[in-house]
Amino acid sequence: MLRNILRAAVVAVLAGLVGAADRAALLRRRNEITGFDVTFVNPYDEARELFWIGFNANEPVTMGTLEASGGAFNMNTYVGHTFGWKVAGGPEQCVADDMEDRVTVLEGMKRHVLGEEPQITDEAKAKLESERDDPFSCTFTNDSPRQMTLTDTADPARTTSLPSKASVQWDVKRGGLFDWTDGDELLYRSVIERYGQDRHRFREEQHTRLCAEATQPSTPVDVRQYHDTIDGREVEMHVLREDPFIVYLKNWTIGDECADMEAQATRIGLSAAQVFGEQSVIADRRAISANLNWNNRNASSVNNRLIERAFAFAAKQRGYAIQPGPFQEPLNFIQYAFGGEYRPHCDGVCQRRPYERGGRVATLIHYCKAAKTGGATVFPTAGLKVQPEDDSAILFAYKRDDGYMDAGNTLHTGCLLREGVKQIVTMWMREDVSDGEPWSDFLS
Repeated sequence: MLRNILRAAVVAVLAGLVGAADRAALLRRRNEITGFDVTFVNPYDEARELFWIGFNANEPVTMGTLEASGGAFNMNTYVGHTFGWKVAGGPEQCVADDMEDRVTVLEGMKRHVLGEEPQITDEAKAKLESERDDPFSCTFTNDSPRQMTLTDTADPARTTSLPSKASVQWDVKRGGLFDWTDGDELLYRSVIERYGQDRHRFREEQHTRLCAEATQPSTPVDVRQYHDTIDGREVEMHVLREDPFIVYLKNWTIGDECADMEAQATRIGLSAAQVFGEQSVIADRRAISANLNWNNRNASSVNNRLIERAFAFAAKQRGYAIQPGPFQEPLNFIQYAFGGEYRPHCDGVCQRRPYERGGRVATLIHYCKAAKTGGATVFPTAGLKVQPEDDSAILFAYKRDDGYMDAGNTLHTGCLLREGVKQIVTMWMREDVSDGEPWSDFLS
């Protein structure tokens, strides 16, 4: 009942909004609201009636009766909801002031004994502690073999030059961004993800070396033509690796396809790109994104055409049994600005183990708008670098011919963006999905 009341309230507010951006923002906020179970326990020797004190304090909503001496009542509720109780058996009509006592639900509350102080779990306490916004001392260390400059992006006057192995101690806050530069080139950005994260190190790793401007793009091992039967044209393939298959495609998107997807994303509203986890400040991925779905009403839509084109290409090159349709994952439109990046990660399984039914087998990234400087895609284990151009794409396949997954060669990074804006559209491909078993039915 509470869930329905909350949703009805959101819909009512939505109906009164005019701007599409406001509607999109509120819809995102509604989706962020997650209910959880709380058990109320009655310690008294008389039964208690439980009420939700909602929009109108003069009309509390009856939730149920808790029997005397340990009677319990479990419900799904939300952070910020307030509940009150009184001795059972009184007048049917009451107001909030008639309540014996009340409690407001806190994040991490799983059980509440009437009349006692609200308690939250140790896990929730740790989360609240990590999200503190007061300053703390942090040590930054240059573990690279070269001298680096460290700068606080919120206060560029706070900058220092650190020789190899040297350290500096600064007061920081959660969400702070600190740039490591070599001359004019930004090589790394330290992100304060949580309160108390008091040590940060810059070290040269394979992906930072590949991302550096001094590292030239990889030379293809083969260049060949692909006949695109969807659009009746020839596409130049720059094969960077045969197994696992990694190929760069020039002029992959056509005409206003990218403009169409950008307009869709703008209408939907772009929000912070997500990775697995719940923390609000995330170091590994810094971008904004929106999901673009298969269009069931318009078979010739840009989204459908791009999906069909890419799936036909991957099936031709790798022999995958992949079918385009609404049961595949949505396209993900992503926009990176200065300092944006996506640190080393795998889209699928990066271990030599058998393919699991319904799992991802390949990724195709459309580069709608390439960065002026930075923003390359690199594969640290494979030692490959792609500096994309507008309207190009890259396909990398991680299900091998033997039915086993790649051992890490498709681990990849979206390099730090140093100048301009980068817009990409990512497409993940799965085998063994269908209308009856969509991608969301599978964990892999």
